[in-house]
Amino acid sequence: MRGAGSISLLIDSPLQTLARSLRAVGPETRKQINAATKAAANPIWKDETAGRAVTRMQQTGLVSTASVGVSSRNVTLRAGGLTFKGGRSADRITGALEFGGGADKVITSRSRKGKAYRRRLGPAFGPPYRNGRVVYPAARDSIPRFASLWVQTARRTIHEAIEEVG
Repeated sequence: MRGAGSISLLIDSPLQTLARSLRAVGPETRKQINAATKAAANPIWKDETAGRAVTRMQQTGLVSTASVGVSSRNVTLRAGGLTFKGGRSADRITGALEFGGGADKVITSRSRKGKAYRRRLGPAFGPPYRNGRVVYPAARDSIPRFASLWVQTARRTIHEAIEEVG
């Protein structure tokens, strides 16, 4: 496994067979597979993350931004791509939403006029939690479902393409 949420194709598996067969099909069939997989995977990913979000901040920061990207090589799960109105990203906040933060942790912020000041984080994000609260558990539970979905969708689409030609 490459990362915490990856499935290796080094062993003999249906995913390895899928990866080999995707090289042989035409680009139009690959586009159909990717589109069908994305259409089926997005609601699953939204439901998985929404079922774990407890606070309104988690709903806004993590669940509302949850999306799935599909290519010929992988299925990518995204969440936490939150940006503020000024265009600044909220990476620090989404990390705290997922992993919590100590209430006494001192952070440096900037006022609207640009003056730097220090303050305590406060209890809004809850205590630190190493394994994640929303996205990481949702990914652990849904990755096998996405792998199965990807294989089934590709198999069905390739079968339909062969029937049209034959």
